[in-house]
Amino acid sequence: MFRLISPATFAKPGFGAHTSKPADDASPAQAVSITTHAEGNTRRSKVLQLVHSKQTGNVIVSRLNGVVEVYDTSKLEPAAEQAKDRVEEDKGSTGTLDLLQLVYEHKGLIPPFENKDSETFIDLLVDDAGRVVVATNKGSVFIWSGEDKINNEPVKFTLPLNENEIVESFQVHPGKENVNCVAYGGKETDLRVVKLPSLEKTKKQKGQPAIIFKAKNLSNSRLELRVPIHIKKLLFDKTSSPNHLKIYAFTQWGDMRFYDSALGRKPRFSVLVLPKKASIIHAIWLDGKLVVCDNTGIVVKVDPSSGSQISKFKGHIGTTHALDNFQDSILATTGSDRYVRAYDNETRECIVKVFVGTQSNAVAIMEDTESWQDRRRRKYTPGASREEGMTRANNGEQREEEESSDEEELWNKLESNITQRRKRRRLALA
Repeated sequence: MFRLISPATFAKPGFGAHTSKPADDASPAQAVSITTHAEGNTRRSKVLQLVHSKQTGNVIVSRLNGVVEVYDTSKLEPAAEQAKDRVEEDKGSTGTLDLLQLVYEHKGLIPPFENKDSETFIDLLVDDAGRVVVATNKGSVFIWSGEDKINNEPVKFTLPLNENEIVESFQVHPGKENVNCVAYGGKETDLRVVKLPSLEKTKKQKGQPAIIFKAKNLSNSRLELRVPIHIKKLLFDKTSSPNHLKIYAFTQWGDMRFYDSALGRKPRFSVLVLPKKASIIHAIWLDGKLVVCDNTGIVVKVDPSSGSQISKFKGHIGTTHALDNFQDSILATTGSDRYVRAYDNETRECIVKVFVGTQSNAVAIMEDTESWQDRRRRKYTPGASREEGMTRANNGEQREEEESSDEEELWNKLESNITQRRKRRRLALA
């Protein structure tokens, strides 16, 4: 049984979905129940980011109207059997099965959103020291020492930016002792890493972020044209340290760039990881590999050392807004097609598919009461070897690839017919 939570893009900011799937069922699991939380909000207060805190299990969200909230998830933790009993009792009911209780809230952190030039949140995270950090596109960074301090005034820093520069991605360095090192970038804002003053010193004397690394752009193209800068997502490498920074930057045009501060300020390599230069929307780590999604329904696993594609997670339509890594074994996705999906990392099988009825821009797997690896092992029939079971799994993947190739062939034929008709039309006009 999985427990998913995903905020809606519009009036309903949260969904909790209980899903379960028989071990011998090849189709994706459907929701046992979908519960709406925190109703009564408007489009101006939609959820922008959602984080499931590993320290407390709470859910933290940032909203378009400048509010940061913490929701208690303790009521979302009944035993699987108890949850099943409650679902049976509530069959046919539209009432809520669980409630997310609002425990902490900070209003007026930034002015309410008015237009595209307004200040808005671009990233929300809980760092390895347990601090809550939220950043805006104007370079403002707000930090609370803990979730229980959200009601208090945060410590505020302003990132070094030139005129007309904006921030679209913000990332804190991993490691409890390195959380004061943060990286950021955006449209015509190349990668920078700054060291923030410690919160204790800031309370006594106001300090300013100090730049410790500033990237250089790629060399001009063969036509001596400047390479544009537009960073959409940043990720620190697992082996990075403040003295030896290793950072991945993902761009608006489907490129992945790798920076190594010990080898210079320019990217060590820049690789096109998505076809047709599609815009990269999000990227996360998954079991030592990178998973990247775009605005055309592509979700792929990428080798961080070379940028080459390893595999695809199929079934998405339109923009995939969010990815979530659950214990390096399950990948959750959601986006504009109004579905929340969960995939087995090893087989890439879609094990959960839930229609939530509205677009979502964040997702988190709260818990898995029974590991997916155990369910996968029970797929093998008694007396059958593991090799036979894997053969059946490979046959299933082969059928899926054949179906996908048939679909691609159909689309290619349609595009070819359209192209031929356009050519005939141009000849007739000539």
